[in-house]
Amino acid sequence: MTENQGLTPLGYHQAGLRGKLARVLVEEPTNEIDWPADLPAGIETVVILDDHPNPHHTLRVHPPDDPTRIALVVYDQLALCEDPRRET
Repeated sequence: MTENQGLTPLGYHQAGLRGKLARVLVEEPTNEIDWPADLPAGIETVVILDDHPNPHHTLRVHPPDDPTRIALVVYDQLALCEDPRRET
């Protein structure tokens, strides 16, 4: 995902993330034990459900178009991005 160059991964102590749109920085996002996250192949953006990373270094996220598909992703595999839904 070359369009992710220059984006800064989320930090472990970052807060205020709930409801924010995040760019997926890796080809295959994983959880804290390096298992593939339950997300669609090739997903580029997700919505963050947690306010900050948990002690296991993950955040609950879901695809923007499917809030029922919740997955755990390691926080540093994500970077905040502008939410195009809020540009109106």
